[in-house]
Amino acid sequence: MLNRRNFLKGCALNGSLLGLAALPTWQTAFASMTTDQELFLSAFSRRNAELEQSHYFGLFDAHGKMIWEKALLDRAHAPVVHPTQSVIGIVARRPGYYMDFFEVVSGDRIARIEPTEKHHFYGHAIFNKTGDRVISQENHFSTGEGRIVIRSWPDANIIAEYKSNGIGPHESVLLDNNTLVIANGGLKTHPAHDRDVLNLDTMAPNVTYLSLEDGSVIQSADNGKDLHQLSIRHLDVNPQGIVALGFQYQGEKWDQVPLVGISSLNSDKIEHLPMPEEIRQRFKQYCGSVCFDKSGQLLAISTPRGNLVAYWNINERSFLGVNNCRDVCGVSQTDQVGAFMLTSGTGKQWLSAPLDSSFSQLNHNVDVSWDNHLRQINLHRYG
Repeated sequence: MLNRRNFLKGCALNGSLLGLAALPTWQTAFASMTTDQELFLSAFSRRNAELEQSHYFGLFDAHGKMIWEKALLDRAHAPVVHPTQSVIGIVARRPGYYMDFFEVVSGDRIARIEPTEKHHFYGHAIFNKTGDRVISQENHFSTGEGRIVIRSWPDANIIAEYKSNGIGPHESVLLDNNTLVIANGGLKTHPAHDRDVLNLDTMAPNVTYLSLEDGSVIQSADNGKDLHQLSIRHLDVNPQGIVALGFQYQGEKWDQVPLVGISSLNSDKIEHLPMPEEIRQRFKQYCGSVCFDKSGQLLAISTPRGNLVAYWNINERSFLGVNNCRDVCGVSQTDQVGAFMLTSGTGKQWLSAPLDSSFSQLNHNVDVSWDNHLRQINLHRYG
């Protein structure tokens, strides 16, 4: 539910009480705070001298300079960006019990959404394209069913709740205004057992195309029964409607399994992308972030366990190479075609343009451990 007092308090900008409609647009926000045309946002953590962790949400510019940071209740996972207003959010890490939303210019927290009873968040959420709905993936842990919960914005009233067509819906993306693509990871968990997987023998992950109008399943695809422990965790979609998938294998570490795939609305099959075996082994059965570049033709997938980011040409279905980066996980497109911003648990930020063999470190926040996911705010896209 929405913490209304915090929402009203956060909307008291410039000394007067303003509604959501009076919050700055992206055009206004960018004009007032930066000369750059893009900003980046991510959760991060710090450790003090006693090795106690504290958790934050940070906004930084294209040079890696921190603009502001805000303390969080607990560790968070993935950012959320409103399509028209200068509002960004962060979702608590699984099992998560909050989504916090901030106004970009002031950094004020304007809202907090909490799950309903016997639900928790999976770490990801999105706004719909008009910005009047927040869509979250949730675990109804008393039954183990995955749920897609649609709330009105900004009052956070639940207007629809659909079954996700699987267990463990981790991340979703919008294919179009009315179609949600869901990575049902297949992992049954319960807060009483922390993050332990309770159904390794019966996992059935899939990618589902769900109608936001009525919750009906438009299409579904999986990796087959022989690969039922290949959890589908993260995804991205390009302008051509190709959905890229990153897997996290729950079986033996020596099993030779595919780790990257692509899907489309008109197929019930997942196509696996090629990867040299020595690189596949370095992934250690774990994909982190999945991200297309601005053109949608270049795909980047990180593996913090393998300390690298790998790249593919989607048109040719060809493997391009890797950048070696310790504990890298956050990946975002930039304003430049073929370029990515990268963040790591070591506090480093890099700019990578693999087609030009360009890779440079922008900054190193020595006391920061960037969390798993990174998002870009692009003035031309949102302004």
